Amino acid sequence: MNLTVISRKAVYRFLYQRRVDNPHTYYDRQDLAPLAEAAQLEAALSFGLELEHLERYHNHYYRLTAVGMLFVEQQGWMEDD
Repeated sequence: MNLTVISRKAVYRFLYQRRVDNPHTYYDRQDLAPLAEAAQLEAALSFGLELEHLERYHNHYYRLTAVGMLFVEQQGWMEDD
C-alpha cells in the first residue's frame, strides 16, 4: 500500500469510529493531524470531499458521511490490522 492509501485509511478509520461513537460530531485538522503527514492529510481530505465520503462544516471540521461509512466497510478499514 502506498503512503497516500495508508494515510487515507488512517483518517477514514478514525472518522469511522468517531461517527459510530458520536454521529453528530465533527473533527478538525488538529484531531486528524496525528494520523498523517500534512500533505497526505490534505490529499485524504480532498479525496473524501470530492467523492462525498466526507462532510465539511465551517470550512475546517469534518465527519464521515453515510457514503464514506459504506466505503470504509467495503474496504474492510474499520477493523484493526
